[in-house]
Amino acid sequence: MTRRSAFIKGIFLFAAAIPAAHAYEYGPLPRYTGAPGDNKTACAFSGCHQGIPNSAAGGIKILVPNGTTYTPGQPMTISVQITDATKVKFGFEMTARLSSDPANGQAGDFTSGADGFTQVICDFDGSPKNNGSPCSASFPVQFIEHTLKGYEASTRGGYTYTFTWTPPDASAGNVILYAAGNAGPGDPPAPTPTNIYTTNVTLSPGATAAAPTISQNGVVPIFSTSSNIEAGSWISIYGSNFADTTTVWNGDFPTQLGGVTVTIGNKPAYIWFVGPGQINVQVPDDPGASGTVNVVVQNAGGSATSTAVLSQFSPTFSLLDATHPAGVIPMPGGGGAYAGGVYDLVGPVGTFSFSTRPVKKGETVELFGTGFGPTDPVVPAGQVYTGNGAPVIQPVTVTIGGVAQTLTAYEVGAGLYQINLTIPTTVGSGEQPLLATVGGLSTPSNVVLTVQ
Repeated sequence: MTRRSAFIKGIFLFAAAIPAAHAYEYGPLPRYTGAPGDNKTACAFSGCHQGIPNSAAGGIKILVPNGTTYTPGQPMTISVQITDATKVKFGFEMTARLSSDPANGQAGDFTSGADGFTQVICDFDGSPKNNGSPCSASFPVQFIEHTLKGYEASTRGGYTYTFTWTPPDASAGNVILYAAGNAGPGDPPAPTPTNIYTTNVTLSPGATAAAPTISQNGVVPIFSTSSNIEAGSWISIYGSNFADTTTVWNGDFPTQLGGVTVTIGNKPAYIWFVGPGQINVQVPDDPGASGTVNVVVQNAGGSATSTAVLSQFSPTFSLLDATHPAGVIPMPGGGGAYAGGVYDLVGPVGTFSFSTRPVKKGETVELFGTGFGPTDPVVPAGQVYTGNGAPVIQPVTVTIGGVAQTLTAYEVGAGLYQINLTIPTTVGSGEQPLLATVGGLSTPSNVVLTVQ
């Protein structure tokens, strides 16, 4: 829901003269955090909410991943947690101020959460601030707060709002985060009886992040060393100084994760995993594009650029280790080790910490991988795919133990393909070489399938 314009706000203020009270389930106006220069009692005043802040049994916390420090310029995830066992709905407002000017010194930049539960507004008139853009120079102070969607999503006993804050440069010095939370009785929203809580936390600048580097030939399809990558496929980027810690997505296809962004051909990639020396991303769609493209990794310390070859195909099998593919052996009659007997996992016995077994001749094994080419219908990158499997346009030749078969691969998830391979009776037993070829490109030659 968009923020109310100044005109609409005027109508609401006029309506406040009517005995029916209005509660800020849409999010409060600016300057109700309890910070210096803001209303000292947050929303506890005539015409808003009633009560004495911090006088009830609940509370509010600002959860910062680095404790009491920030990395200059590096985005960080912040949560505001409001608890009150007696209440049903929860809202908040938060601001970040320079310790040297706590009344008007804006510190860093807020970005609302992708869930739509938060919004960022600017000082004076509460106009909405677009993510990535500052408020006006005349009224630079920002406030992040709940939306109507966030208010409605909040649940009895407490709620946590999560969003992103990008700290300022180290020269800004200490920063103070101020937050006020409101715990209310639920729908219909009412200004009373509610409980109000305030808190603040001071953060000091930590060490400046080091600039990232990408290794030579460090942009490859996942589980592969090829220089070819495909739009919509999953790739790994190897290097150093990508991040201090490991961060994994929530299945939501973020274009920024752990303070890191990746662009491929000037388009943002979808990040699954970020670690100090490795990043896994899904290549964005780029219809008709081919040839050499720039791959740029950026974090708070700077950026690094490499190249890769964008092509229609970049086949690779998903692997359990350096040589064995990830594969499922369906067990129609039951008796499998997984899912109540539905299937087994293929692999040598006793090699892994989980149960695997060789696939028998005549059995079918479902193999998985990425980069097997365009499909019809198209499966867009950057979003969850819920179809029954989109077949590839180009047939795939799969060779096991020297015996070749022409098969169809299916995209069954975002960038994830499945090939159903029936093991020929003429194939030998033991570790048999496995190769898939499509569009003139083949999977890595070191892969073997364990056959009985």
